[in-house]
This record gives sequence, C-alpha cells and structure tokens, in this order.
Amino acid sequence: MRNLREMTTIEIDITNACVNQCSNCTRFCGHHKKPFFMEYDYFTKAVDSLKDYQYMVGVMGGEPTLHPQFHEFAEYIKNHRSKRIHHHFRKPSADFSAAYYAQVLDPTSKSALRSTACLQYYKHFEIINESFGFQVINDHKNTCLHQGLLVSRKDLGVGDDEWGELRDNCWLQNQWSATITPKGAFFCEVAGALDMLFDGPGGWEVTPDWWLREPEDYKDQLHWCELCGACLNTPKRLSNDGRDDISPALLEKLQEVESPKVKKGRYVLLDPETYDENDYLKFIGGNDYMEANHSKRFTELNENLLPKSFDIVLNGELSVTDLTAIKDWVIIAGSGDNAEGLKELFSRIVINPGCLYVCEEEGAWLFNVISSSVTRAMAAGNTPSTVDDLLAIYPEDKIISVNTQELCVPVA
Repeated sequence: MRNLREMTTIEIDITNACVNQCSNCTRFCGHHKKPFFMEYDYFTKAVDSLKDYQYMVGVMGGEPTLHPQFHEFAEYIKNHRSKRIHHHFRKPSADFSAAYYAQVLDPTSKSALRSTACLQYYKHFEIINESFGFQVINDHKNTCLHQGLLVSRKDLGVGDDEWGELRDNCWLQNQWSATITPKGAFFCEVAGALDMLFDGPGGWEVTPDWWLREPEDYKDQLHWCELCGACLNTPKRLSNDGRDDISPALLEKLQEVESPKVKKGRYVLLDPETYDENDYLKFIGGNDYMEANHSKRFTELNENLLPKSFDIVLNGELSVTDLTAIKDWVIIAGSGDNAEGLKELFSRIVINPGCLYVCEEEGAWLFNVISSSVTRAMAAGNTPSTVDDLLAIYPEDKIISVNTQELCVPVA
C-alpha cells in the first residue's frame, strides 16, 4: 500500500448527490436514501489540514457542483490552495476538447475538480475556471468501464493467505486517492465511501498531520477492504449501463440500508457458484478504469456547456428593467441581422459566462448576467445601462476581443 503523502491527489468528497447513477460507481451513487452535503466550516478545515501537502487537493462528489455552497468552496480553494487566479476557457472554444486538453490537465496544479459537466457546471463556469488548475470532466456518455466494487472476497472464496497480498497490492489504493468525507479522513477513497454508505464509525480526525500516516497505520480502516472487490477479478461494465455488479453478502447489506438502486433492481448478482476469475481481466490501473484519453471522457459538443439563451439589445442601450429579467447571454449590436448572425455562431461555441466579449468588426458585445462582474455591480445598485458601464465594471483580463472570422464550429 502507498503512503498518503506519496499520492498525487487527495480528494475532499463534498457531496454524494449526482446527476448520474453510473454502474459500479466508486461513491455508490444511487444506493443512498439521502445525499450528504459537507458543511462549509468542515470543508475549510479539510483544505487547511493539507496546507503542507505538496500535490493536488481535489474537490469531488457525486457531482460537486450540486453542493449549494459550491461557489464558496471554489472561492476558498482559489484563495487558500491555488493562491492564484486561473484564466481557463476565456477565449471562445469552438473545439472544446482541444481547449480542455491544452488548458486544465496540468499535473503540477495544487487544485483539482472532477465533474460531469452538468448544468450546474455551466452555472459555476467562471469560478471553476478561476479556481481549479486540473479538471477531470467525465459526462459518462462514453465508453469508459467501471469495475464491480460491491463484491466480498469471502463470497468468492478468497482465503486469508491470498487476501493479504491482493489487498496490499490493490491498484485503486496504490494509484488513486485518500479522501476526506464529512465523517473524517480515510486511507482510500472507496473506504470513505463505504463508511458513508453503511454508516460506519468514521475516519481519522482531520488534523494538520493526518496525511502523514503510513500503511502500518491503516489497520483500523482495513475492514472496509472486505467489502470491496477492487483488487479482485470482477466484472467490468460500461459506466452508462447503470447497473452494479454485487455479490450476495453486499446485496444483503444494501437491502439492510434500503438501497434505492437495489429496490429498483438495478444490479447484477455475481453468483459465487458460477464465478470464475479467469472470466474477468484484472484492472491494472486508473487508465483502465476509465478511458485513458481525458478528452474522450465527455461528449465532444456537450450541450450543457453551451449558451442557454440570447437576448438581443440594439443600438447599445440597456434598460434596468430588461437586464433584471434576462437569464443568460445578452448580445448588443447595431442591427438585428448582425445580432442574429452572432447568435447563430455563438450558440454552438463554449464561451465563459464571466467574460465580456468584444466583436470589433461587427461593432457588437456579448455578456452574461450571471457573471461576477455584473452581479456584484447590480448588488451594489450599479446596474449597467450602457456599453461604457459594462467596460467599467469588467476587469481588463475578462474583456476578450473576438475575431468571429477565425472561429470554426465543428460539424456535430
């Protein structure tokens, strides 16, 4: 097993609420009767406990952007972990896959986010791309495989002598992450998730030195390995299949906690009588658990990342009444034809809601009412009513000049 301080990421699980219920999820989404949401003070304590940890601190779920305080969490990461503002995805992205691969897979980053790129990601697009230098986006509409985890080694007849070596060489603990949940810190992220699912005793106290523990200190948490099949030869299943591979002992435990997913029959029973480990190839690492190429983990033209609506304002005049009623993007243009052309172009391009886009050749501007620049101004009673007002409230680095002739939208 790995020392915690040697892990390249330590996760903070802020919620197990999710928009998906993938097969064989490491957080067992769909099996909880009610999701948890980490408290803000506990989150800051978790981040602060890793002050001297030299690698990435990740924010994870479930889908982390579903947390009602996600914006505040991201702000704290930006100010206390990243300690700088990232400028990801400020230029329009006609090819988001290429932009993603080029910008947010920096292995030296101190902050990480794992997300499905759902509609809440769009809502928090600006703060996410200021706060997190490394992002893993996986909408689970792809061909990634998830290994069956809800499997007991005793169900499969794995004896104690063999088990010790298998457990200590588990690819998941040796390549993935320790974690902090609302119930403490854990040597393995799946152990933390099992503790949440089965209402276990909790993990270690989140102190500034918890992550300096070594494998000999994991003994009080190794009982969770008995309920996990990661180090065994178990079935792989497409993540979007939605069913879990479960052995009898785990099925009984899930029935005891009244798992909604089990009640719906969304599982496949792994029968010990017919099980043959040779039927399944052992997982060899994280890149085997999901598609190795990060850019293939999400739909190339993910609709959730695209603008939701455009309101058109002509002649560069805004009114307070109109602005407060707008939900998404505003195009300011000199003519209706010009504005409609821009609407058609940008409706298929990923643009950052935090930026003011200037299309000089068209004499047009695009901005979003959810941007921090606009919301702060409106909260202070300074609702912008002209283009000059907009130029005054946006910081210079968020005013982006766009040459629309250079934008090429890929064919869907």
